[in-house]
Amino acid sequence: MSEILTDTQLHRLTGTKSPDTQKQVLKENQIPYVRRKDGKPAVTWEMVNQSQLIYKNRLDSKGVSFQLPTGINMDAVNG
Repeated sequence: MSEILTDTQLHRLTGTKSPDTQKQVLKENQIPYVRRKDGKPAVTWEMVNQSQLIYKNRLDSKGVSFQLPTGINMDAVNG
């Protein structure tokens, strides 16, 4: 079972406390989430990690690897 990010971890990951802005940042960075009944996004570590692996393994038309976009601070995620 994958651990769901706490509010603090989600804030540190997205750089914002606003649920609407958190959802926007997650969507922009192709990290899937579930919208809770209260409107906040729920994200598991597995979702974050899988998204990062998929993103790192993508290549553009010239064969150059994409980098993670700005807005996601992977160093802050682990505390």
